[in-house]
Amino acid sequence: MAKKPILTDDELDGGLPSGDDAPAPPPPPPLPPRGDASKTRPLDAGGDDNSGAKTRIVEDGDSAAPAPPPPPPAPPGQGRDASGHARPKTRIHGYGGDPQQADDEAAMGKEMMAMQPVVGWLVVIAGPGRGASIALSLGMNSVGRGPDNAAQVDFGDETISRDPHAFVTYDDETRMFHISHGGKTNIVRLNDAPVLHSETLKHGDTIRIGATSLRFVAFCGDDFDWSDA
Repeated sequence: MAKKPILTDDELDGGLPSGDDAPAPPPPPPLPPRGDASKTRPLDAGGDDNSGAKTRIVEDGDSAAPAPPPPPPAPPGQGRDASGHARPKTRIHGYGGDPQQADDEAAMGKEMMAMQPVVGWLVVIAGPGRGASIALSLGMNSVGRGPDNAAQVDFGDETISRDPHAFVTYDDETRMFHISHGGKTNIVRLNDAPVLHSETLKHGDTIRIGATSLRFVAFCGDDFDWSDA
């Protein structure tokens, strides 16, 4: 009498037979077509080598981000034209501008005045700046506190205008000096008399403006003029 085969618990429960009669496992599912599957793309390729590769999910049809558009050209720099060439600088004298440039121009004007022959002096005999002297040159010499005056009297007396407060003029043809006012509120006085129009100025006369008194010292005159040299 033939023996019946012994079934295992799995076979009794409806499982697969063991041993060589077991069927082969099913094949793995096929890979999805190219383009349908999710792809990975490295990020920060230039990062630290020790940080490891970084990836992100790229959906189907996603492509690399387009490069940003180039920035618009910068406007021409200040003081330059569209080609980059420097523009010539212009400034109307007396209207705005660089204060330092105005001071430099005033200093240059004084240097030019200093190069001209001296025809006389104004010496401060009373008030702020007592003992100082200011040289006079040929022609009209504006007297005032500002740096643009040919004869700058700026020793602290603010009653003297920064603009021309008076004018001392030497005429080389007549070899005579004259003084006139500059139309300011503070009266210019010659030997204590108000100067209301042009007056003849003589050696040793006293000019008073505000709290400042100036003694006029003539160098040129009847006995000498630079045209004689």
